[in-house]
Amino acid sequence: MKIPTTIPSARARIAGFTLIELLLVLAVMTVLLSLVVPAVQSTGAARLTAGGKQVAGLVGAARQTAMSHNTLSALVLLTSPSQSQAYRAFAIIYYKEGEGWVQKGNWELLPEGVVVDASNTADCTFLLDSPEPFPFLTDEQGQAAPPVRYQGAGVQGNNAMVARIFTAGGGLLDASVPSQIRLVEGHVVDGTVQHPRPGADGRPDNFFDIAILGATGLPKISRPQLEP
Repeated sequence: MKIPTTIPSARARIAGFTLIELLLVLAVMTVLLSLVVPAVQSTGAARLTAGGKQVAGLVGAARQTAMSHNTLSALVLLTSPSQSQAYRAFAIIYYKEGEGWVQKGNWELLPEGVVVDASNTADCTFLLDSPEPFPFLTDEQGQAAPPVRYQGAGVQGNNAMVARIFTAGGGLLDASVPSQIRLVEGHVVDGTVQHPRPGADGRPDNFFDIAILGATGLPKISRPQLEP
């Protein structure tokens, strides 16, 4: 009887995977990805919705500030290239007789991963139609120049901030000029939005628009109906 000269070890016998085992592993990974990807997208959509509601609330608060104080108020967006939170930070300021422009409350940041669409001024007219020059600097005693400050420093320069101004009646100053804020998922790098999931044209299919109606100053929100 011929005896084999070598006997496969137990480790050698189990070292490889059969074709069936590999197919099973791939099937499990496919199922997991099908569960994880929609969950991530849903989280991004939820942040975008939260950011849209936040901005709509700020528009309403700026309008109400002007009406309750019987003065001018402004919704300000930080756009300074030197600030990491540019296109995410909003503040409300209003004109106070005897003091000049003062800030109401703190700056508010959009949810992480949500920004004002700096790359699309055609749909985000808030970025283009800010009043030039800003009627912020005054001759009031003690008025800071500039009156808008972020993290302790004055916000200065033509590209440092944009704003729209509300009148005491609640409407916008220059009411005929369009004013819409578009929010998208992404991050701003050198003034350009980097989208995590761009559409076919390079722009995101998922966005959140907040239009400020000129005559009344009220916010009007809209967003695309995405397929589930």
